[in-house]
Amino acid sequence: MSNIIKVTTPVAGYDNSSKTNPINTTDPNLNNITNLDKVTRPDSKSSNADYQQDNFVQYQNSNYEGFLKILKETPSATELMGDLMFMKMGNMVNSGINENFAEEISKFLEMIKLSKEELQGLLKNQAGDATKFGGAFFDFLRRALSESNSSELNFKILDLLKKYNDFTASNHILKSILNDLSNLSKSLPKSYSQQLLEITKLLDQNANPGDVAKNLEILKKEMIPFLSKYISYTNDLGKARDVISSLTQNIARYENANKNGFIDAFEEILHYNVIKDKLGNIDSNTFADVLTQLHAQKAENNEFNQRFISILERGIRGEAGYENIEMFKSILTSMLLNESVYVPLLHLSLPLNVDGNMMFSELWIDPDDEEGKKEEAERKAKLLIKFDIKDVGFFDLIILHNKGKIDMQLFCPEKVLADKSIRAGLTEIMEHNGFAISSISVDKSKAPISISEVFPKIYERKNTVNVKI
Repeated sequence: MSNIIKVTTPVAGYDNSSKTNPINTTDPNLNNITNLDKVTRPDSKSSNADYQQDNFVQYQNSNYEGFLKILKETPSATELMGDLMFMKMGNMVNSGINENFAEEISKFLEMIKLSKEELQGLLKNQAGDATKFGGAFFDFLRRALSESNSSELNFKILDLLKKYNDFTASNHILKSILNDLSNLSKSLPKSYSQQLLEITKLLDQNANPGDVAKNLEILKKEMIPFLSKYISYTNDLGKARDVISSLTQNIARYENANKNGFIDAFEEILHYNVIKDKLGNIDSNTFADVLTQLHAQKAENNEFNQRFISILERGIRGEAGYENIEMFKSILTSMLLNESVYVPLLHLSLPLNVDGNMMFSELWIDPDDEEGKKEEAERKAKLLIKFDIKDVGFFDLIILHNKGKIDMQLFCPEKVLADKSIRAGLTEIMEHNGFAISSISVDKSKAPISISEVFPKIYERKNTVNVKI
């Protein structure tokens, strides 16, 4: 009978052979053998350049990591603005640049001339305008969020704030859409570009805030189908597709900017007694109009910032000379970084001429610093103030405020350090304004201090999600 278990005749000596590891772990020609006795990296290497950098970053190549890299590489606006304010702005006015631009720079230089008494008022106005959600109504919503135990109410308040943000920014979003369409027309073949411009002319560029229905109908029924056909016919994978991606995002925001959507969200929170008891039977339409007027008034009053932004924009376009374009771009990049969602701080920029002393200052303020916090009721505020004074130098000032007491560190140029009255002068200023000095130190500035050194919460990864595709 056939041996069905072993079809062929077995070779002598192999029936009971033991299985051995074919790999000799002592072989000098083999590296990085996985040790199963312990958890190691996939390649068993002890280090890698990509992992050494920012070990606290949860996701490599994420949006957050990209932000951190740019933050490290970009100097603060204070470091960049000194050269522009102290030397180049005056030279630009006297040079052969566009007459209107020279006039705008001259008006800006006049606007920043202040006395010491006027400085406090300017600082308060800047702080008030730095946040969009300022005023009695938003303070009331903050208290409701902190006191409410209802997750549903919290969600509806946050939805209301999101819709308010887009609703009041509807004109700005429309300008972004028009800018995208203008850039797109330059990237399309002539025949498609002409059709695009014809559709663009149908948009109402003077629509009232929140009145988005007419423009949305044109964008959805005319513009998007046209661009969809263009992509399907041409398979354009170049610049046009990037601009279309930006355009679709702005259209989505514009749809959320509907005034009626904001009113519906506002009426939703009025169903809760904790809100209704405070606001009463307020008319939603009237209330929306009041908020719109207050927002517009705030923007009109902030001529200081508007003129400064206009100078940066025109400088980037080359109106101050093509050799200065990169400088204006760097300043704008630095300022935009501080408005990132990854920087949970109040940021102020102040170009100033105080009693004839030219300076540029930036302030970062954390009103709820939790570093070293021991009690829930204990609230600390931390400030980083950078200022560059013409013919004096660059300063970094760190302030920690807690229950009326101040801890202070000042880093200043070496030539200023020789003045022994600095410490006494700072103490006098603080005490004159009702603060007690816990500690104060004055040291030589070796290098500009980064905001991440003072505010380590920028590096916290607890509540972030990698959204990069």
